[in-house]
Amino acid sequence: MDNDDIKVLLVKYITNQANETEVKEVKHWIGLHPENELYFIELYEAWQNMLYLKPETIDEERAYQVFSDKITPKKSTVSMRQWLGVAAVLLVLFISAVLFTRLHASAPDNDRQVIAKNGSVKKIVLTDGTIVWLNAGSTLKYDACFGKSNRTVYLEGEAFFDIGHNKTSIPFLVNTKNYTIRDIGTKFNLKAYPADPFFETTVVKGEVAVEGNSDPNNVNRIYVKPHQVLKIFYHPEKEDKKETAAATNSYNEVRVLQVDSAKMDVYAGWKDDFLVFDGSTLGEIAKILERRYNVNITIDNTGLQKIQYSGSFKNVPDIDKVLSIIKQNTPINYHIEGQTVTITKTN
Repeated sequence: MDNDDIKVLLVKYITNQANETEVKEVKHWIGLHPENELYFIELYEAWQNMLYLKPETIDEERAYQVFSDKITPKKSTVSMRQWLGVAAVLLVLFISAVLFTRLHASAPDNDRQVIAKNGSVKKIVLTDGTIVWLNAGSTLKYDACFGKSNRTVYLEGEAFFDIGHNKTSIPFLVNTKNYTIRDIGTKFNLKAYPADPFFETTVVKGEVAVEGNSDPNNVNRIYVKPHQVLKIFYHPEKEDKKETAAATNSYNEVRVLQVDSAKMDVYAGWKDDFLVFDGSTLGEIAKILERRYNVNITIDNTGLQKIQYSGSFKNVPDIDKVLSIIKQNTPINYHIEGQTVTITKTN
């Protein structure tokens, strides 16, 4: 089987159009060499990133270039027959992607959506054996083909992933608004609330690769290893530049921290009903408490928002108990009326 034939088969396999015999051929080819598997993963990721775009925002010329960059041969001496073969693959993949994306958007019944409203945490098990804890104020989406032709989910908010161990050549991807995470390991936490000015992922076990959605060649790909926290702060004031803050890490502040295993609860303890703060500002704590207890918090003093607090809570059923403990070590008063909480500075 020559290169052009396998490219066509890969396209059919990725777009779920391959028959049983072709599926076996593709899986056999992927298993022949690590480079084959890497090539498949790159092509698959390009396809999945295309599906994540909303149909009304598809830049077809840009999408075509993304796929072209992925599968065009890198050798400078290429025969006319090879170029025609590559062009055919590009055309099939590109048309399939655009049509499938539009069809996918017009058939919402094929989508699966799990919502954890403010004040709740949900635990779900996906068909590939992956366990997901979804934090308050978060949404997880995936389609009906999950576990069959793809292992891609879409997250708004925060979730902890314990990736299933079922043997498969399909990579597990998590798409967020600005970044895509490819799992290379087992357990990681991901925080990407749309209203937050940062993206954060914490690896408990294994490894993940983080890629910008507007960085098709993965120039700025970052690998996060066990007990590391990657935090990317957005800088919207840079959006007037040619490349926006969401497009590349160049205009974002990127931090990678090594975290002691004893402090992992700061980042992932929420799934076990822990609230852990390690030098968090009162403003940061307020956002977490709003989601956790489904309340609206107002802090009437700018300086008060910057006060730092460290402490941990376990199985605390209401916000009154949390605030009363914080008050013991912090110069605050608070008033609760229904779902509204007002925090003021003590005189």
